[in-house]
Amino acid sequence: MKEFIHWTNRFMVVTLLIVSCVFLGGKAYAAEITMGSGGNLIFEPNEITIKAGDTVTFINGELPPHNMTVEDHPELSHSDLAFTGGESFEVTFPESGDYNFQCEPHAGAGMKGVIHVE
Repeated sequence: MKEFIHWTNRFMVVTLLIVSCVFLGGKAYAAEITMGSGGNLIFEPNEITIKAGDTVTFINGELPPHNMTVEDHPELSHSDLAFTGGESFEVTFPESGDYNFQCEPHAGAGMKGVIHVE
């Protein structure tokens, strides 16, 4: 009987590990950046450091429309305009480097930032 209980406990631990990997695995969420934070034409924060492979969530705040384009990286850009407060999109940065980004409609007002990827 002790062997059965021991085997059952091992089975449960292995099963929990597999289930955890399946449901909790995936993207590493590194940060959230608000576009138009506090009614200002800014990204908040406008500078972050993440690891390669991490995902950043951009959330539409106030004074829309906003978007996010990455200089020299159209594959990472989200050029569609977000009009609704709370609307969001995710961008995964696969390689190390510095990524300068901006909101196209408000770049002239200084709505810019940089993401450092290690």
